[in-house]
Amino acid sequence: MSNKIDLNLYRVFSQVYHHQSITLAAEQLGVTQAAVSGSIKRLSKLCGQDLFIRNGRGIIATLYAHQLMEQLLPSLEVLEGLVEDTKVFDSKSSRQQFTVLAFESITDQLLPHTLHLQKLGNPLITFKDQNTNETQINEALFSQQADLAIDITDSRDNTLIYQPLATDEIVLICRHNHPRINGSVSAEQFFSEQHIKLNLTRANTSIVDFYAENNLSTRKVVAECNSLLSLISLVAQSDCIGACSKSLAHKYQQAFNIQIIDMPVNIKPVQLSLIWHRRQRNNPAHKWLRDTITEIYRHHIGLTQ
Repeated sequence: MSNKIDLNLYRVFSQVYHHQSITLAAEQLGVTQAAVSGSIKRLSKLCGQDLFIRNGRGIIATLYAHQLMEQLLPSLEVLEGLVEDTKVFDSKSSRQQFTVLAFESITDQLLPHTLHLQKLGNPLITFKDQNTNETQINEALFSQQADLAIDITDSRDNTLIYQPLATDEIVLICRHNHPRINGSVSAEQFFSEQHIKLNLTRANTSIVDFYAENNLSTRKVVAECNSLLSLISLVAQSDCIGACSKSLAHKYQQAFNIQIIDMPVNIKPVQLSLIWHRRQRNNPAHKWLRDTITEIYRHHIGLTQ
C-alpha cells in the first residue's frame, strides 16, 4: 500500500464500514453516492484488496476490511482526539444542546434535574425514549443523531465506549392497604397473586423476566403495560402486584401510597451504563454531559456504581 494516501479516504471508509451502505455514508458525509463509491474504489486499489462486496441489494465488509478497520481505529481516535483537545467549553455560555437516548424510567429521574440546570444557564439536555434495538442505538451514536445513551445493554461495539453508571434493584410493589400483603411476600404467594407486567419493548419480555435467574412464566399476569407510571397506577388501584426499580418505587411511594417489598425470587441487579462514540472521548462539551449525568445519579438519585 502506498504511504501517500488521502486521509479523507479513511474517513469515507469508516462511514461505509459502519453503515454497511454507500447511500447512508453519503448522507452522513454530505456528499454524493458517486463520490463515496469513487473513494472506496481508490482505497481498494491502493490496498490491492476488495473492501466491500455485494450482498443482495446491499454490501458487506470483506475480511480485509474488518482487519483494516481494526488497525485504523486507534489512529482515527488519536486524530479525532487532537481536534477535540483544542476545543474550549463553558457550560454557562455555550448554546450547544445534547440528545440522550434513555428509557422512560431513566428520563423520569433525570429530567427534573437537567431542567433545573438549564434554568441556571447550562445547556439543554433532550431525552428520547429508545424503544429500539442495540444496533439502532449504535447507529444513532455513530451518525451523531444522539450524543449519549443510557442503557442496560451488555453488548460491546468496538467503536463505542461503555462506562458503568449506576446499579439499581428490582423490588415488588403493591397498594398500601393490600388485603393479603403487609411488608413481605413469600415465593409461594408471589406466584399465587395477580401481576401487572411492565414490558421491555426491545427485549420482547418483561423487566422481571429479563433479570430473573429462574423461570417466572407461571405467575398470573392479568395486565401488561409499557409505561412505568401506568404500572404503578394500576398497582395502586388494585390488589395486583408489580415490579419496578427500587429508586423509582421510593420516588413515587408517597404519591401512590404503595408498599415496597423485597423480591422473594432471585432477580439480578439492574446495571446502567453510559454509552458514547469514541470520537467524543476527549470532547470537553461531551465530558461535561457525562460528568453532569453521573453527578445527578450520585448526589440526587442516590445511585452509584
